[in-house]
Amino acid sequence: MKFLIFFAVMVVIIKSLGNAGYFKPKDHKGRGYYVKIPAGWIKAKRQKNVQYPKDVEVAMFVPQGTDMSKGQPDIFVSIYTKKLSTPIWIEDEFPDILSAIQKEGMEIKDKGQIKIDDKITHWVVYLDKAAPALVLEFYMVTDNNTFHKIQYSAPPDKFDKYRKSFEELKDSFKLTFSLY
Repeated sequence: MKFLIFFAVMVVIIKSLGNAGYFKPKDHKGRGYYVKIPAGWIKAKRQKNVQYPKDVEVAMFVPQGTDMSKGQPDIFVSIYTKKLSTPIWIEDEFPDILSAIQKEGMEIKDKGQIKIDDKITHWVVYLDKAAPALVLEFYMVTDNNTFHKIQYSAPPDKFDKYRKSFEELKDSFKLTFSLY
């Protein structure tokens, strides 16, 4: 009986320390994927003033110490996930994505295609002059028709400084099987 009480007390203490921020998770499991959070980065809490459609899951990661009280941070990585109701192929959609980026006044710097977790992924780097920020986005659609966008954004003068951390997160991206 003493062991059970001791065990329960330890669970409460550990849970309290975790909620107080003493333990930072080193990974994140999202809807249909898993990533490792790079050293020196944290998963940001959802901003209260930002609304996404109910069927879109968004996870944001920022360098530790980032002030989130001022809205969108200057440097961040976001992963957007949406289960699609009809099948699409990213190869067919990517030209429309590029066109939409240009119509928003962004200057496309480069684009291409790579594999992430053995899945064909299209990417684009563009300059958002209004922010100003360099933005690197990767787009993929999985076999179960789930859309993922991995986005890295940073001011042009800081883009290379944080790029390695972004690449670590991107390279750790693994698709997981889920039914939903």
